[in-house]
Amino acid sequence: MPAQPSSPDELPAEPVAGLPADLLEAREGTGATFPATLAAYARRPRALDQAATWWSSPDPVTRLVGLELSAVLAGPASPLPLDERERARHQVAAHASEASTGDDADLRWAAAKALGAAGPSAAALDVLTILIGDDDPDVRWQAVACLPLALGSDPGIVQGDPGRRAVETLVSATADSDDDVVEQAVFALAEQLEPDGVAATPAVADALVRRLDSPGETGGLAALGLARRDDPRAEPAVRAALEKTLADPEFELDEPWLSAADLLPGLATLAADVRRAGATLGDS
Repeated sequence: MPAQPSSPDELPAEPVAGLPADLLEAREGTGATFPATLAAYARRPRALDQAATWWSSPDPVTRLVGLELSAVLAGPASPLPLDERERARHQVAAHASEASTGDDADLRWAAAKALGAAGPSAAALDVLTILIGDDDPDVRWQAVACLPLALGSDPGIVQGDPGRRAVETLVSATADSDDDVVEQAVFALAEQLEPDGVAATPAVADALVRRLDSPGETGGLAALGLARRDDPRAEPAVRAALEKTLADPEFELDEPWLSAADLLPGLATLAADVRRAGATLGDS
């Protein structure tokens, strides 16, 4: 059996079936070693074919690396020319679609992440919509986190049918049974999407209102999303949170509440009082 290549520079031009030892070792490590090693492989000839070969492997780790390499080749830092980059984006979507209906939760999670890393794509939105309904909350969270990335910022897409479907999916995710998924969905609606057009519907505002009492940052993010949409239901909730902070020094106010207050002129004095009180406590 021929020896596996030991570095990206020694990788044969023809795709190889197994993972080279250095790539496997880097993936099992920590820090930036694996992304740097994967980027080096992305610069090799026929890297996209290599990614497809690894994806076709029966070994789960090899398939994961193939998907991750395809995502690097499709993403903004890709060394490929634009036409080849589009081919890589289609490859990511096809492989992620296959993974989305499989039994491997790690692979489904990686599929969602790869779709976000690969850049805007209508096909990616379709697959992420499936993954947001996954049984595994970690997969659902990753899919929600990557949905705005797959949507992109092109007004023709964001304000068209893809944008409407993405917003409807995020609104549904604000009612998820997992708190982390809910927070990520509220964050997407509150901060990642522009508060106009398809993201400024009554359904969006009502979904945010239902999360004003949520724990952690979720309530503050919901208030911020409402304030950005000039919804009058934001001010009473933000006022109550600020007043509670002044009345109870043990109460920890999450930053989104103050960000929301900054958008509400009637709360400028109260927000300043909260900030002064926080500075005083920090100095004591």
